[in-house]
Amino acid sequence: MVEQDKPDLNFVVDFRFVGIEAELSVILEHRQSIERRLPGIIESERKRLEEDLKGAEPDEWYGSMQWIDEFADEVLPRLYRSPILIQLWASFESGFIEVAKYIRDQEKPVLTLGDLRASNDFERAIKYYDHVLHFSLIEIAGVNETLEMLLLVRNAIAHCNGRIEMIKPTILQKIRRWEDRGISVGVDYIGFTADFVEAMAETVQKALNDLIARVRDKY
Repeated sequence: MVEQDKPDLNFVVDFRFVGIEAELSVILEHRQSIERRLPGIIESERKRLEEDLKGAEPDEWYGSMQWIDEFADEVLPRLYRSPILIQLWASFESGFIEVAKYIRDQEKPVLTLGDLRASNDFERAIKYYDHVLHFSLIEIAGVNETLEMLLLVRNAIAHCNGRIEMIKPTILQKIRRWEDRGISVGVDYIGFTADFVEAMAETVQKALNDLIARVRDKY
């Protein structure tokens, strides 16, 4: 009788939280795809709008060209990048909620995440992890500040469409501190460079990967 091969436990795959990782992977690839396509989209839209100006009077042509430049250089990038920032925060938030539920199932604390009060969802999550689960949400230096800015920007987009006049002055003041890191505060809207969105994406990936790795290691 041939003895059956025993499984090599060193190669056992941990499937916990793979949904979080898969969802984030799709968002990251989507972001890269948009940045690859964006220059072509901008150029195509610029040509289409300029084509409509043929035969226009000089004064009308000049004013319209200024609007076209603003639309192509500022509005289009904002419209394509803003949803990515919303998706990144949603992925991070759903990720830390799922992980918190998993730890809660292991440790059986009485309180749930929704039982705590805080100024925002990120602050509540940090308090819940630290004081109820006794497991740090973030352990990487410098990540908290970036995630806090991502949440501010996400809220400004989701609730105000990034419109300056609708953003609270105290929030806008915080956002302005990041103007040298890829946020532009225009006359009407806030905008974002490709580097800013990439930095947010890398931070979310780093934070979730580290959190999942530490939970897998402990449990």
